[in-house]
Amino acid sequence: MDVNKLNKIIKLLPGYNCKACGYKRCDIFAEELLNGETSLDKCPFLFREDFKENMKELKELLKDVEYKKEVKPEVEKEEKKLIGVIDGYEADFLLDPLPNEHSCRETLIITDKRPLKIGDYIQYRPLGCPIPHFAKIIDENHGLYIAHIEGPCHRITGEEKEYINVGIAMVVAFEGIVIGKVPEVGHTVKFIPNHCMMQKVHSGVVVEVEGNRVYIEGIDLKVW
Repeated sequence: MDVNKLNKIIKLLPGYNCKACGYKRCDIFAEELLNGETSLDKCPFLFREDFKENMKELKELLKDVEYKKEVKPEVEKEEKKLIGVIDGYEADFLLDPLPNEHSCRETLIITDKRPLKIGDYIQYRPLGCPIPHFAKIIDENHGLYIAHIEGPCHRITGEEKEYINVGIAMVVAFEGIVIGKVPEVGHTVKFIPNHCMMQKVHSGVVVEVEGNRVYIEGIDLKVW
C-alpha cells in the first residue's frame, strides 16, 4: 500500500469518525478506499460545500483504484427521490431510529396536568395529525417528555399495556439517524420519520448534528 497516498487521503477526509460510511474511523475508511473495497459516496460529509475541494482531490488520488465487489466509484449518481405517501411532497431524507432503538425520538409538550414519569405508556394525538400515537416515555427534561412510539401494535399482538390518554400533545422535536444527505445546523429541512404510519413529510429546523445523528426542532406538518 502507498503510505504517502494513504496519509493524503486521511488528511482530506472529514476526520469526524462518525461511522456513517460503515467503518469505525476515517483512517480505516481511507485504507478501504485505497484497497477498492468502498467508494467516496459512502461519506455524506464529502457532499457538503465546505468539502467540495477535498472531494476533487480525493477523486484524483483514487482515479487509478480498481474497485472490487462491484463497488461503483462514481459519486455523482442520481439519487432516488423520497416522496411522502399522503401528500406527495418530496423529502430531503428519511429519519431512522438511533442505534439499538426502534423508533425516532419524539419530544413532546403535554398539557394534561396528570403526573407522568419515565416508563409510563401514553396515548396522544399530535397536534395536526389525525393518527393517535401510543408511546413510552423514556426521558423528561424541564417539562418536555421524550418518547418512543410503541404501537398501536398491541392491538394486533394482544399485549396488555395500560396507556394514559393525555389528549392532544405537541411534537416539538425529533431525533434520529439521517438516511440520505446529512443537513447542516440551522437549515430548514423536510423529512419523513421512519415510524410515521402515514409516511407524511414533516418540516423543521436542524439544531444539532453529530455525524449522521440529528436533532430537529420547530416541527410542522405543513410543508411550504
